[in-house]
Amino acid sequence: MDIVVLALAGLLSGICASMGLGGGFVLLIYLTLFTQLSQLDAQLTNLVFFLPIAVLSVILHLKNQLIEKKVLLKAIVVGIIGVLIGGFLSGVIEEELLSKLFGGFILLIGLKELFHRKSGKNKQKEEG
Repeated sequence: MDIVVLALAGLLSGICASMGLGGGFVLLIYLTLFTQLSQLDAQLTNLVFFLPIAVLSVILHLKNQLIEKKVLLKAIVVGIIGVLIGGFLSGVIEEELLSKLFGGFILLIGLKELFHRKSGKNKQKEEG
């Protein structure tokens, strides 16, 4: 049974990631519910899985000239600041509250994706 759940989690994570939805939340849910990993350990594991893929994606996108370097630099700086703030907060916030905040965040993002209408500019970019 464990191998079936593991395979389904991997498959669902891959499908979500390939659709641009981010498969990390599936991995986090799997790790916390089925392996009994703590929220912090699951987040660390997810980060370890994410980093090599992210580096490879950036390299390939830079090679294909799909990334604006000025935007990339700003994103890296803001991302590092976010990591530092998040790392600090994860040491201060209780794990149970952190799990609830994460669940609420995923719920809000899901609702936004379900009910947010795209503007005319966004539709044209996707179609063109």
